[in-house]
Amino acid sequence: MSSRITAMDIQGQEFPIKLRGYDSDEVRIYLSSLAEEIERLNLENSTLREDMGRFKEQIAEYKDRARSLQETLVTAQQMAEEFKEKSRTESELLVKEARLKSERLLEQAQDQLNQIEAETSRAKLERDMFEGRLRNMLQEHESLLDLRKKERADGDNLHFLRRRGGAEVG
Repeated sequence: MSSRITAMDIQGQEFPIKLRGYDSDEVRIYLSSLAEEIERLNLENSTLREDMGRFKEQIAEYKDRARSLQETLVTAQQMAEEFKEKSRTESELLVKEARLKSERLLEQAQDQLNQIEAETSRAKLERDMFEGRLRNMLQEHESLLDLRKKERADGDNLHFLRRRGGAEVG
């Protein structure tokens, strides 16, 4: 007898006949129903094993998916961190560039201001020199006008004296 009993084993089982033994028809009916039950249990067991195989495959598939999702999540987190770091680095670089550019513009503006102040100082100096020359020239002309006025007055006096002197002489 094998370790597993099948429905056929039960149906094919023969028992020796003894005096006053069991009713062989009833034993046959019982063995037949027992064989049917074993067959049903074997079919059910086979179906359950197939279901269990499918479930194991599904569990393995779900585990693979979960592992893949976990790896994807880790990768996404790493990419997010790298993106954050890259963005921070780029923003720092942009700020530095903006600072340098603003410092250059400020230096250029300061240079232009210094140039304008120098030109303004030069223009004021030239204006002051021009005013001084103009003042000197006006003083010279005033002196000349005063001298001419004096010469005219002297000439008028001389003329008056001549006339007066000629009238008395004659």
